[in-house]
Amino acid sequence: MTAINVFKSLDAVHVFSDGAFHLSGKLRGIGTKVHTIPEHNAVYGVTGPLIVPTLLSAQLLETQFADLRLLADAMPDLVKACCTRGKAVGHNLTGRCEVVLAGWSENAGPLIFVTECYFEHEIFKGRAVERYIRPRVDGSSEMRFPEDGLRLLEKQYATKCQQAAEGTFGAGAIGRVVGGFAQHTQVDADGIRIKLVKRWPDEIR
Repeated sequence: MTAINVFKSLDAVHVFSDGAFHLSGKLRGIGTKVHTIPEHNAVYGVTGPLIVPTLLSAQLLETQFADLRLLADAMPDLVKACCTRGKAVGHNLTGRCEVVLAGWSENAGPLIFVTECYFEHEIFKGRAVERYIRPRVDGSSEMRFPEDGLRLLEKQYATKCQQAAEGTFGAGAIGRVVGGFAQHTQVDADGIRIKLVKRWPDEIR
């Protein structure tokens, strides 16, 4: 699991994400979760297996779309193709993940599109949303965004979260899964801006 929080404002889309990569409950790496798609003035983030962003980046290099809306509509099929390709070369894709696409379209304005993936069940379904918060924490409904984006990440950092058990639709292990650093990504008509807003004293062991 990872922290990915996406909100719309009148003239932009804002993504607040962390930088911790966990495996079996241990911090294994620190780096960005946000991947840019400059040609569509968009970014995406993934909760779940670390190989999915790599597979999706390759898929996006090989497939062209006329605009961001068409890319969003195609995202469930793109992620499904990534899963098929990954399994064919021996990657163990299990459990679930979510791919969050966020961007700015001159025709439609801000867009947030989420693709839910359940690998064992071969379910890949997408939907447009007004906001996206993962992991869920108490008090987020009272916050104002994007102003409270860092405060939300700090609350997620301090919270023990549930992770989906492999092969299920429910929750399994519990632990602190957010960390590394806090990042704010803004996408508007002028392009993509990424800013590091806080570092946490986490160490890779």
